[in-house]
Amino acid sequence: MKNLLTILLILCFSTAFAQQESDCFVVSKISLKGNKVTKLSTIQREMLFHEGDTICDMEVVKQSRENLLNTSLFNFVDFDWVDDGPWAKQLTISMVERWYLWPIPYLAYADRNLRSWFEANDITRLSYGFDLVYGNMWGLKHELDLTIIAGYNQNYGVSYDIPYLTKRQRLGVKSTIGYTRDREVAYITQNDKVTYFKGDSEYAHESFYASLEPYYRFGYRNTLYLQLTYDNRSFNDSLQKLNSDFANPEGTRFQYFTLSAMFKNDYRDDHNYPLDGHYLEFELTKIGLGLFDYAPNLFYGKLTADWYTPVIGRFYWASNLTAKLSDSNKAPYFLSQGLGYRNDYVRTFDLYVVDALNYAIIKNNLKFAILKPVTGHLPLIKNDRFGKIHLALYANLFFDCAYTWNVPIPDGFSTRIANEFIYGTGVGIDLVTYYDKVFRFEYGINSLGETGFFVHLVAPI
Repeated sequence: MKNLLTILLILCFSTAFAQQESDCFVVSKISLKGNKVTKLSTIQREMLFHEGDTICDMEVVKQSRENLLNTSLFNFVDFDWVDDGPWAKQLTISMVERWYLWPIPYLAYADRNLRSWFEANDITRLSYGFDLVYGNMWGLKHELDLTIIAGYNQNYGVSYDIPYLTKRQRLGVKSTIGYTRDREVAYITQNDKVTYFKGDSEYAHESFYASLEPYYRFGYRNTLYLQLTYDNRSFNDSLQKLNSDFANPEGTRFQYFTLSAMFKNDYRDDHNYPLDGHYLEFELTKIGLGLFDYAPNLFYGKLTADWYTPVIGRFYWASNLTAKLSDSNKAPYFLSQGLGYRNDYVRTFDLYVVDALNYAIIKNNLKFAILKPVTGHLPLIKNDRFGKIHLALYANLFFDCAYTWNVPIPDGFSTRIANEFIYGTGVGIDLVTYYDKVFRFEYGINSLGETGFFVHLVAPI
């Protein structure tokens, strides 16, 4: 009986082991197709497996493909496997490279968002020019960006990004230098809206800036950035008279350094429009290092956490938490941009801002895939870089909320949203297409009882 039990145990373990072994295979060969510019070393950097490796979990294959897509070097990446014996497979990676040299026309409004520009009803508040972007230089993912923007607000600059300085392809560096000047500058917030100052014969703001940003990539999904920035700013003297807190009591011409550190943990399936995974970003920034007189002095930490997950069928969920904490409740006005700027806003509050150095935002989205990602070809365009496109269409229901605290309110000013809990909810349509383009159309209502239609050109979360 004892011998029989031993034999049965051996058979069970042997069967389980054989079953596990049957799910494994050796990668006998990897062939590349379509990488006319991109070097082999750049592609291998993103792969979690190589020739001769044994694969028992297809998750490494999925992540490798995501890594390649998220380099923004390719529009399409496909993995095709072919059996090469009982325990081996060959892999062909087919890629459609992007077009890497873009003289991108630039047309921008002077306001914080499209809705604010429409409300201003002044077509002259436009800037125009181009960004000459040369990505994937030498096939090594280097990027050169030359900016020439004239018109209402002007910007002239150049940046160069080298992602791999060492043989292990972990250390990179980005350098930037430029000059800006603006006809109009926001100088005060009244009734939760920005008020602008426009210089007559002089520009309201001029700035020379330069930065150096080394970064180190841990593995595939984690990166640490360090950035040192130099700013030499000059504001119109009238700004300090209009708002005594605009810059500093000593005047509106000064220079300062900013030192920041940022850590990113990125496990999104698609940087352009993620549906699965998570993203974590933690930033520490010190503005003013005590090297120059009259320089601003501010320190803050900022956390951004995103979570994406499929729910069931065509439904997807996304959530975001953003929080910022500062060592002070007050800073020069031109550095007090808090709630309502960049992506730190509550949807349906597009027209409003809060000069908060301390705030927390939560965003939530329930998406429904009206049209799941599909691939097609534009007629008469044979080049796959332009003719082969993908499209997806999502309906979404959103709910955002935020709270700001310790926001100083000057005497004689009123606010309905500073130091208050606010929220907005609504519905929208997101159109997602190639070359990282997202078009969002939303209609919603906020906690003030106001409704509106809003258009954005980036993913909501």
